[in-house]
Amino acid sequence: MKKIIISMALLLSVGTIMGQEVDKAALKLKQKEAKTQMAEAQKIFEAISAKINEKTATEEEIMTECKKGQTQIRKALKSDALAESKLGEAYKLSADLALQPHNTMLNHAVNHEAFDTAFFYTNLKIMTDALQGEIKNTKVTRGETGNEKYLKGRTNNLAQCGVHYIYAAQFNKDCQKFDKALEAYDIAMNYAKKYPEIGNDAKLGVENEKIAYWAFLTAYEGKLYDKMDAFYDQAIQFEEGAVGIKQRKAVSYLERGDSAAWAKFVHEMTVKEPKTNEDFISMLIGYYIEKEGKDGQGANLLLPYVDEIIAADPQNLLAQYGKGYYFFKKEQYDEAFEAYKKCTEIQDDYFDAWFQCGLCKYRQGIVQNDAIEKKKTEAEKKATKENAKKLFGEAIPYFEKAKDCAPDDPQKWAILLRDCYNATDQKDKAAEMDKLL
Repeated sequence: MKKIIISMALLLSVGTIMGQEVDKAALKLKQKEAKTQMAEAQKIFEAISAKINEKTATEEEIMTECKKGQTQIRKALKSDALAESKLGEAYKLSADLALQPHNTMLNHAVNHEAFDTAFFYTNLKIMTDALQGEIKNTKVTRGETGNEKYLKGRTNNLAQCGVHYIYAAQFNKDCQKFDKALEAYDIAMNYAKKYPEIGNDAKLGVENEKIAYWAFLTAYEGKLYDKMDAFYDQAIQFEEGAVGIKQRKAVSYLERGDSAAWAKFVHEMTVKEPKTNEDFISMLIGYYIEKEGKDGQGANLLLPYVDEIIAADPQNLLAQYGKGYYFFKKEQYDEAFEAYKKCTEIQDDYFDAWFQCGLCKYRQGIVQNDAIEKKKTEAEKKATKENAKKLFGEAIPYFEKAKDCAPDDPQKWAILLRDCYNATDQKDKAAEMDKLL
């Protein structure tokens, strides 16, 4: 029994040793391949660099040869088989092979010439990651023959590449590659976090709020609403574009078919800043009026909203007029009159407000007129008739003010003024109205 146990132990031991030998052999093969790939990439780089220095390299050669070299060096880096002492050198080679095509494509962009924008972005990511890898994996040496100054230069190069991600985003947007454009904008906005080696020295030349604004517009154009929402809080801080940002944010809810979210967003925005959102106040008042028409007065949306706006901005004409409309539709003419009267105090030449003030009195006069025959005694009928006449008379100065606001458009006011003149025994004035009609 002991012999069998010993034999099994020996078998297991031999198997483990053989496995280790296989692993070591595979590793040596990977290391040899990586070394060969790195050497091939170096050879390609030296050859194309020589032609560039001699000014005999064509743009096509530069792009083709650098892509070949990149393929080799990236295989070596991805293999994880390079010696740690070789990583700095490998990343440097990768960065150098990316730099030549990068500069070539930048020149095309400056001259408004066509170039491969997709490769520009891919190559840019390779280059910045390679610069980072070189900086992280190269030991700093000081002194006259040291590399400290060189590495500072590479760090500066890495910092300067941040703005190129903005270029890449714009190139991708123009090609309607919205996901890649947003990815590039995000890298630009978080460049110092992605590449901490540069400290806070990302040379973007533009504040993050403006980049977020561009990203928001790009997401909106691509109908990528979730990503648009993600950029909103920062984009809205870019004051020059804040109005457009809010408009697109609101419209996006309607495009998504979410009118409830649209109303909630517009409600919050307008109550917070009523003076700069008059158009939205008008739209939301219209939305609440329509919704109450469908859902019934029990929806109770319009009045609380306009009261909120008035509390924030007592001189808000739209909210005051909306309040008047609310009460007028409910035939609460006294309350409606007060709201419309407030509108005339805010804007003296507001035709609709003056006209509605007169109409409130006119409607009350009609109500009294209709009630005359229902009265039981002659005294009650006489009192009701006098009250109607009084209300028609009170309507006249408001209709006349409306007339002054739109003197060339008698169709708007002449009929009701004529009726009021007739009701108050001003036949001559009534006849003048007839002539205008």
